[in-house]
Amino acid sequence: MTRNFLTLPPGLHRRTAAVLFLLITGTALLAFPAAAHAPSNITIVYNPDMHKLFVTVIHPVDDPATHYLKSVQVRLNGNVISDPQYTSQPSKTAPIYSYDVMANPGDSVWVTATCVKGGSLEAHTEIRKPVIPTLPVQTTPGIVTTVSTIAATAIPVRTTTYASAGLLPLAGAAAAVFAIRRR
Repeated sequence: MTRNFLTLPPGLHRRTAAVLFLLITGTALLAFPAAAHAPSNITIVYNPDMHKLFVTVIHPVDDPATHYLKSVQVRLNGNVISDPQYTSQPSKTAPIYSYDVMANPGDSVWVTATCVKGGSLEAHTEIRKPVIPTLPVQTTPGIVTTVSTIAATAIPVRTTTYASAGLLPLAGAAAAVFAIRRR
């Protein structure tokens, strides 16, 4: 007697097979975001002397030629000023991108990094005035004056908005719970 590969073994009910199928499918759907994930952090640094915006994106990958950031969009005060499309990632963990930006104190900068396999992350910063610390200097005995030093040039910012993981894992978990409750 030959058996078709779709035929259930003796003692295994169709309902049990359906529950197992849903559990396996749900587990596979939950594992999907591990293979394709959004960047995990974005750091923005603006250098007003060079008029450069430096963007560091934390996006660890095994092969930056096949799993990479496909775009890093930069918006200044709501207007897209740079939206390059990439075909690889320059490092396996935290690539640094630089952009020519003429920003003024009070300007708003938004950066959105998007993974080629799905998921994105957005960060935001406000350009601040450079800090000019004053130091007391004693020039002659008994007379104290203040001297301003050179302004700080790089302004690091760590404001990040995280994107949702998606509805696919949630749908898989809901299907598994539904299948278990029907038993």
